Amino acid sequence: MYLARFRRPSGNAGRGGFSLLETMIAISVLMIAVLSAVSSQVTSVNLLRTNRESNAAMTDLERAMEALLLEETLDEIVANNPAGVPLPAFAGLNLPNETVIPTYPGVVGGVVTDPLEIVVNMTWSDWRGRQRSLQLATMRAR
Repeated sequence: MYLARFRRPSGNAGRGGFSLLETMIAISVLMIAVLSAVSSQVTSVNLLRTNRESNAAMTDLERAMEALLLEETLDEIVANNPAGVPLPAFAGLNLPNETVIPTYPGVVGGVVTDPLEIVVNMTWSDWRGRQRSLQLATMRAR
């Protein structure tokens, strides 16, 4: 009787597939790439929130300035909207803890100068609860 002996080829020629170590390294590299992409997306969403809040704040600030400029005279602007007192129409309008406060740097002792400098400051709490602020300034002549 004749017995045939089958020999395995030596070296890597007979090996097929991936080893467990190679698979684990590939999965680790893939996970790092996925986590980087997710982190990038989270940062992008946070920047979008901040941008939306800043746009809403600037819109409210411009509306407040326009409301001040609609007053008939410079004396009415200062009398109807005292410096350092928040404008009630803009309290918490579109953002949390939103306050809009006008100031008039050129007014000294109640004497209104011509032209009148008007500075409107706005503060609010952003989506993280941090205090944010914007400022808008203009001049109005008689």
